[in-house]
Amino acid sequence: MLYKKSDIPLMDELIANLPDFLANGYDEDVRAFTRSIQAKPQQVFLFERHFDALAFDNLIHWTGTPSQDATLAKVAASEEQMRQFLEGMGRPYESYLIVTNHGTEITFEVGWRDQMAGNVVWDRWIEAVDDPVMAFANAGFLFDLLDYQCATRPTEKPEPPLYCYHPERFKAYRDYAEIVAKFYRQKVEPQSGMLTVPQLNEVMRVVFTELNRRSMDYPRRLKESHPAPSLVIEAEETLATAYGRFVQAGRQIMDFPPALTEMLAKTDIDDIPLNSIKLPYASQYLYFGPQVALELEPGWFVDGAYVEQRGLSGDVRFTITAAPDDHSLSRQWYLFPEAEYTQDFVESFRSMDLATAIDTVLSDRLAALKAHQDRNGGDITAAVQAEFVKNGVAMPDAVRVVDVGPQMAVTRDEIARRRHPIYKAALQLAVNALCYVSAYPDDIETVWPEGTPVSLKEKVLSGKGKEQMRAKSKLAALGYVPVHICGKRIAEQRTLHGIHPQEHAHVSTHWRRGHWRNQVHGPARSLRKLIWVMPVIVGAKDHDDPEAGHLYLVS
Repeated sequence: MLYKKSDIPLMDELIANLPDFLANGYDEDVRAFTRSIQAKPQQVFLFERHFDALAFDNLIHWTGTPSQDATLAKVAASEEQMRQFLEGMGRPYESYLIVTNHGTEITFEVGWRDQMAGNVVWDRWIEAVDDPVMAFANAGFLFDLLDYQCATRPTEKPEPPLYCYHPERFKAYRDYAEIVAKFYRQKVEPQSGMLTVPQLNEVMRVVFTELNRRSMDYPRRLKESHPAPSLVIEAEETLATAYGRFVQAGRQIMDFPPALTEMLAKTDIDDIPLNSIKLPYASQYLYFGPQVALELEPGWFVDGAYVEQRGLSGDVRFTITAAPDDHSLSRQWYLFPEAEYTQDFVESFRSMDLATAIDTVLSDRLAALKAHQDRNGGDITAAVQAEFVKNGVAMPDAVRVVDVGPQMAVTRDEIARRRHPIYKAALQLAVNALCYVSAYPDDIETVWPEGTPVSLKEKVLSGKGKEQMRAKSKLAALGYVPVHICGKRIAEQRTLHGIHPQEHAHVSTHWRRGHWRNQVHGPARSLRKLIWVMPVIVGAKDHDDPEAGHLYLVS
């Protein structure tokens, strides 16, 4: 709780005694006294109040340690930068300082209390100090509001054991994830997974609440170089809805090991119609591992995709995910938008081949962005005020409204064009993976990941009833879920034929690309099934013969 100095009354006996006590500067007696009260906030407040009053009246001329002087200079510099930033804000504010004593270190937080936004953090840092009480007393005079606390130093939430899978890292770092998951399980129509407008608004209210809380708690001084908040909101809407549908469908993770992923990436898919793709679940997350050749944004590498059934056969939504090279960015999702790319293919897209659908979607998206760019933007305060008056409501004073839509449309156009080639390659990989699952369902093994607590895993596998359910729930809370491993037979055949990852191949060898064939079969040849004509390695032998023979699976 922040206190005003006037909330703490001056005591005559302290005013009379403190000047002599502090006359020799920071000596052993002062150190012993501050050490005795440093875990007692109310006494620290009282000391600061009197120390400030005496210094203001020139009754003491304080001499601190070099460390204390340096700390005061740092706090004063931060407060000065904040005042310069707030010049011209147009409404009154109160500055504040919060000092939190962790023992050998303290956290300084500098900010202001805004009439409309409440407390806004300007700056925050942790450093070792020789005396937390004197650090508080030295700097208190600079601020209108003060707080002194004692608390253990906060620790970062540990990286989840299954960080590699996007649903697990998404859930680990967002408090709202389980609320959205519960909403989907209880309120969203399960066949289509489509949200009504009121439902989308309800989901986004939950997202906004946490995003705003975390953003307001992050120092404003450090935000100048961060992307526009609207880009964060768009990314969170995409990922939150994909995650909610994923949970609603039973948390199905399908892992494609490198041996299979490498071959799928070298298989052509352009002429496969979307309505020929059969999804094993209403929603699933396909994991390929970070693909170094598919950098969606600098430092963000495509690692998987959510694929959702959207109602009728052929109606599907793809959401490409990317893993950051710097894992700390996953924790700062409210500042740096996750690199992602999403698209619905519905209605007229059902019978299109994949290549045509992708190009049509990009054309439509760029045309819409061009229309936004052509709008008039800038200051629209007068228009908004007029709308307020029309509705009988007074708009708050000193509020200026700027329409940045056209400017952001330019940014989004650049993002769409930049990400599109990577998205196209990632989407081809995802569709190939789905074709594989559809064609070879027997080549899938469901396992608990390495590191899963053995005793709980055994209860899930052999227990019954409530014991089994409790064990599974506890494993989920610990960050462990079962995973479908795809392509075990592919890996075995590659080993059998001596085929190694491409980076180890001889320079004269290369892959001959594979493709899918929609083969007729069944009574009167009335049925169709996908057959994979796999990529093969060919080399510098006569007639470009395969180096290691063909791989094949029997479905």
